[in-house]
Amino acid sequence: MRMRRTMQILTTLIALAGCLAIGALVLNGVRLGEPPGMGRRLLTYLNNHVAETRRGHDFPELELRCYRMSPAQLYDRVEQALRVLNWEIVEASPQAQSLHATVTSQLLRFVDDVHIELRVAACGTELHMRSQSRIGRGDFGANARHVMELHLTLDRLL
Repeated sequence: MRMRRTMQILTTLIALAGCLAIGALVLNGVRLGEPPGMGRRLLTYLNNHVAETRRGHDFPELELRCYRMSPAQLYDRVEQALRVLNWEIVEASPQAQSLHATVTSQLLRFVDDVHIELRVAACGTELHMRSQSRIGRGDFGANARHVMELHLTLDRLL
């Protein structure tokens, strides 16, 4: 009887953990159906706590973006976007064309660090972005969401 009760509790806890994981993925707006596919995305979101833009990224939303404007102009827009998003600007360096902001999750108050660097390129100015959770092994797509939120906010401001 005691063994059966223990198994019921264990099953309930596992089901609860699964529901929480699915809820976090849904809240973060992960794109499970898009390339490179659901399996790869789930492995990434459950085992990685960093999202970084780069050329040729397997995840289309993390593709490096280039803007047809000067670094100074883009810097001003990025700073404005961070304020619109209510992210805390920890460090701003117009000379180095870089910013460091933090994002605090609403539910559990976890803090993620977002580093932004602007680089002159043939296409204009590249926006390099890295978002990293301070704790945890998997971020359930939160850091990819930060990249997408900044891109969407910039798109609206430009």
